[in-house]
Amino acid sequence: MLNLLIFLPMVGGFLIWLLLRRSAVAARWAVLAVALVEAVICLKLWATMGDGFFAQVHAAWLPSFGVQYLLGMDGLSLVLALLTAVVTLGALLVAWNAVEDWAAFGALILIAEGAIMGVLCALDLVLFYVFWEVMIVPIFFLAARRGAEARRAAMRFFLFTIVGSLLMLVSLVALYVLHGQATGEYTFDYFKLLHTPMGAHLSLWLMLGMLSAFAVKIPMFPLHLWAPDTYSRAEAPVSIMLAGAMANMGAYGVMRFCLPLFPAGAQIFAPWGMALGAIGVVYAGLLALVQNDLKRVIAYSSVSHMSLVVLGLFAWQRQALDGAVFLLLAHGIGVLGLFAVTAWIEARGRSMDLDGMGGWFKLMPRMGILFLICLLAGVGLPGLANFVGEFLVLAGGVEVNLAWSVVAALGILVSVMYFLRAYERSMLGPLREEIELRDLGVRETFVMGATALLLLWLGLFPQVLLSPVGAVTAALAQMH
Repeated sequence: MLNLLIFLPMVGGFLIWLLLRRSAVAARWAVLAVALVEAVICLKLWATMGDGFFAQVHAAWLPSFGVQYLLGMDGLSLVLALLTAVVTLGALLVAWNAVEDWAAFGALILIAEGAIMGVLCALDLVLFYVFWEVMIVPIFFLAARRGAEARRAAMRFFLFTIVGSLLMLVSLVALYVLHGQATGEYTFDYFKLLHTPMGAHLSLWLMLGMLSAFAVKIPMFPLHLWAPDTYSRAEAPVSIMLAGAMANMGAYGVMRFCLPLFPAGAQIFAPWGMALGAIGVVYAGLLALVQNDLKRVIAYSSVSHMSLVVLGLFAWQRQALDGAVFLLLAHGIGVLGLFAVTAWIEARGRSMDLDGMGGWFKLMPRMGILFLICLLAGVGLPGLANFVGEFLVLAGGVEVNLAWSVVAALGILVSVMYFLRAYERSMLGPLREEIELRDLGVRETFVMGATALLLLWLGLFPQVLLSPVGAVTAALAQMH
């Protein structure tokens, strides 16, 4: 099932591009069918979930180099795989009438989804690196589709990512050599590398090499510089994949690799990681507060929320780690709804300029209500998903470092200001010009309504998704 999870969308996307390029309608439905099957596979894995790595695939690959084909899935990777499947379906439905070349667009989306699933399942470090690099390629081409400015933003993303990936490769090779010298066994097996002996300072440098790749993806302050432009210049469905699915891989990499493989180095860096997370929450929030482009407000809000995840990761405490994972889920669903709103506005021929909006609730009440729910989730309203994650991160963070947790809490207050400002300027007040805007249609209402219900369900029943990751976060907390 893990092979199917990874290669079904990859092979399916390639075949759709090869065979259905002349029929956009057929390609569109075929892409949606593959994404639906992918979601069903995730649900099937959920039904068979056990303790630890309950699903594993093991086969020889390059035995002379200590490289093997090793896949596994535990509670952490499963909940993020579920989120990826949901976000991908949402992105496809948002793109439904906005994309003409569905064969190419759909193929790239599916290949990206398959690569992300590979990142989540790979337990051989070379295999992980291969999927990590494959993930970058379709996302780059998707982000560069929309004119010269989008291509420049996508190139910046690509350069940041490649530099981080090369530093990660150096760390992987160094870890491989260290383990071989210490034990006589040269291997990239994740489970064996967990016990590699090394000094604290060497551990720190190797951890920083891997973190550089993950920090770019998160995006973590100050390596976030590519994100606002790329999120705002790309088409809304691509921004959904970037912020709602791919960004999570950075946080996953920290939890799966940085903390367990280099515990001594991670302990040295942890206070700095908390500081960078807290600063990022406030810094990105203040920048969101002064934007006049709705898409850029959402882009900076995404950076701010992911910075809170960083604080939770490096607090390295059970509650904070639980909260960080839950925030990934809440943020992924939330940005799906928020970027969907920008897609619906563009589909009605309007720009993202907040100065040109105003009073739209009168014209589009369904959009106004569902947009408000997504924004209220983003500000951490109790009963909605973000509140659970934010509460757990701050509750755990306060135990580790009170000062940086207070700074992050102030950043959350800033989110109330920039989200309500954006809503007031777009939906409330008098109409700034006499225009006609149709309200959400059936498909659009379904996407926004499902997003709002997921945010509410996660907020009211968080234990459903906290339970599967509990064993992972407990084991990580014990390493601190």
